[in-house]
Amino acid sequence: MSRSMFLVACALLSACTTVRINHDDTTSITHQGDAAAGEQLAERACRKAGRQKAVLVSTVNKDASLPPGTGRQVTTFRCVSG
Repeated sequence: MSRSMFLVACALLSACTTVRINHDDTTSITHQGDAAAGEQLAERACRKAGRQKAVLVSTVNKDASLPPGTGRQVTTFRCVSG
């Protein structure tokens, strides 16, 4: 996947969402909302990058002191073609 595709995906997603390409073939999205919101954003980012779907690795609170599913979340995923 090219970095430019993910930058385009980031620009198309909401302004409060950040897409980050990791060193190990995964991508992270920082977002508001629960795990379902992260899954939807990951699917959109993968489709914008020309892949068919996202495989979620994890969704965790950015601030570990908050209750699960509250505050900013970090969803880590891989884009796959099938």
